Amino acid sequence: MRRFLCSPIQVVRYERDPMTGSVELDPDGTSLVIRFPYREDLVAMVKALPGRRWDPKGKVWRVPAAHVEQVFSACSRHLFDFAPEIPSLLAGTLRPKSAPESKSAGPKAGQAALPLRPSLPPASTPGDGDETAVALTISALNAQVRDGLRRQFPGEIWVVGEIVDFDKSAGRPHRFFQLVEKARGEPRAFAAVEVALFQATAERLLPRLASGDTQLTLRDGLEIKALVKIDLYVATGRFQIVISDIDPSFTLGKLALTREQILRELLQQGLAARNRSLGFPVPALRIGVLTSPESDGWNDFLRHLQESRAGFEVTLLPVKVQGLDLKPSLLAGLRWFAHHAEHFDVLCIVRGGGSRSDLAWFDDRDVAFAVARHPLKILVGIGHQRDQSVLDAIAHSEKTPTAVADLLVRGVEDARAGVREQALRLHDAVARHLGEQRSALVRTARSVQRAVENHLSRQHAALVATGRMLQATTLFRLQRERNTLQQAAARVRQGTDRHLERCNSRIEQQAMRQRLLDPSRVLGRGYTLVRSTEGRVLPSVSRLAANQVIRVQFRDGHADTRVDHVHRATHE
Repeated sequence: MRRFLCSPIQVVRYERDPMTGSVELDPDGTSLVIRFPYREDLVAMVKALPGRRWDPKGKVWRVPAAHVEQVFSACSRHLFDFAPEIPSLLAGTLRPKSAPESKSAGPKAGQAALPLRPSLPPASTPGDGDETAVALTISALNAQVRDGLRRQFPGEIWVVGEIVDFDKSAGRPHRFFQLVEKARGEPRAFAAVEVALFQATAERLLPRLASGDTQLTLRDGLEIKALVKIDLYVATGRFQIVISDIDPSFTLGKLALTREQILRELLQQGLAARNRSLGFPVPALRIGVLTSPESDGWNDFLRHLQESRAGFEVTLLPVKVQGLDLKPSLLAGLRWFAHHAEHFDVLCIVRGGGSRSDLAWFDDRDVAFAVARHPLKILVGIGHQRDQSVLDAIAHSEKTPTAVADLLVRGVEDARAGVREQALRLHDAVARHLGEQRSALVRTARSVQRAVENHLSRQHAALVATGRMLQATTLFRLQRERNTLQQAAARVRQGTDRHLERCNSRIEQQAMRQRLLDPSRVLGRGYTLVRSTEGRVLPSVSRLAANQVIRVQFRDGHADTRVDHVHRATHE
């Protein structure tokens, strides 16, 4: 996918989806190789081709190269990719090779060999007894056949048929094509005739058909009623009819009948007004477009949207807008937008002007039903001022692509004007509401102020009364607590004095006891104190050992001595 910005609006261009499949010429030149991912509709399409066969080894379909036109016609409708040699086959510059014939082993026993051609009597030659038998030249034979045809059809006659291969002779002075006859509903022709439209007749007839009220352009697929004379071209022996005039009313009547049949079927199924009845998004800014990017209609459409500066987001999916490729490409585009419908507001189908026969390409049943069932609202502008296609009847129709763009621009402008008007009404309503609320707020504020003042006054009086009562109560309680505290203080002082007296007495007793038990007083009376060299008191001989050094403390000093012998007292 390619995207590009196109100021002042955003344009997103989506190319076609990747190819459905491919068609190639087999290396041996005898068959066409068709490849594609499995799809039921494609399988059905291939099975309708003449001579088709499935190649399980290569997982491809093969069709004899002689049927290249049928293959191209069928596969191009499904957007297949064609190898470069396929156009050469179609143009006749490359000849397909015949399939190799299998060798025959001859007739079986008991069977007679079949002749390759019917037996003919021997040709007579002068001198064999039949002097009147003279061989004709090819030109003489063709001339006699032509004269016989002219005698059988001395005047011009009207014939009816569908045009085939008319577009291939575009740009040539003489136009050679075919008229074919098809059964109803069948795509293949069961009868055909060669047609010649010579330069002088073409220069007179084609402009007359394309102008005035008819606006008819000859093209492939168009059914016409032609005034012709029967002829045979002597040089090649080709039987042909030579057109001298065409009745446009027949073709236009056929086209109108086709439109009526499609519209009648849509009406019977309740689809004729379905898409047209879908609501128009306001504003529609996400725009999908199906058209040819090279057409003037697309350029006019896009330019008109750009000039509006409305901020559109445009998505273009290129399709064919006439010819045999219109239907498959348009259906593929409709399917793509239906699958991505949530990203778009509307879908536009536009193309420039053209003849009534150009308009007929849009009168297709499958296209009409796809448009009628489409989830997006579809806007049609295919550039025809007087005639309408089926799409014009079942979707919202504008005359030209520019008119479609103008409708979208008007929708945005109307939405903008509506928003502006609603904004003004909203502004006025808000202003009125704010004024009413402001007055109500002033009234409420005054009422609140008076109520608050009254309440504050009452609360102030109550607070003053409460303060006075609290002051008197507090003074009374403080006096009572002061008396209680003074009594408690007196009791504490008395108890403290008694406790201190008892403590002093105990201290004096402890001091006297300490003086009496002081070791120095004992030493002063002639006693000694025995210690170890480490200074520990040794109160018992059980802690002494022979040869132990002890320290004996006297009143006025100490002496270190050694124990010679330890005598332990015995207890009786």
